[in-house]
Amino acid sequence: MTDRGHRLLNRRELGGLALAALFGTAAPASASTDAESYVTGIAENVMALANAGQKGPALRAKFAALMNRYINLKAIADYALGPYRSKLPASQRAEFYDLVSNYAAALFVYYVDDFRGSELEIISTTNQGKFTVIQSAIKGKGKPEQVRWRLSPSGGGFRVSDVNIKGVWLTISMKDRFSKVLKSSNGDFGALFAELREAETW
Repeated sequence: MTDRGHRLLNRRELGGLALAALFGTAAPASASTDAESYVTGIAENVMALANAGQKGPALRAKFAALMNRYINLKAIADYALGPYRSKLPASQRAEFYDLVSNYAAALFVYYVDDFRGSELEIISTTNQGKFTVIQSAIKGKGKPEQVRWRLSPSGGGFRVSDVNIKGVWLTISMKDRFSKVLKSSNGDFGALFAELREAETW
């Protein structure tokens, strides 16, 4: 596989993470049907934005605004840093969170065609301890994309804690990507920031 192919796969995987990050706290609910309605409802909002026909910076800004409304960005970004979290200078944290937000929004724009003309089909819902796991499929132009959502309780409703696409748990994929860049640069956050800024050129 070429390096470009590897990077595109990472973008697709991380795009799933960005989708998961959009799901904030829902209205109070407890039954599995409420969890299914929650996932379906937010997915429809994402797909509606994808179907709006906009591209480029304008679309990226709308996705960023949507994420900033629902995402616990700081927690997700900190998790992605893994063991490097404590090494990020306090003076650079605000910039890091902004870059991660823009990066996630750019992922949506990069793969916006995957969400156009799509619908989410719920296949099954199961309880695993405190988590509710929903198996679903995103239907678009090609073969349905299997997606598994892991919901955790939050404020009487739900929060998506992870999503699995193509057998990959995407929070782990994002953490692995960031750790790889930081390891290669001997912990130089400038290299990670540079990679995050590349999203503006996609």
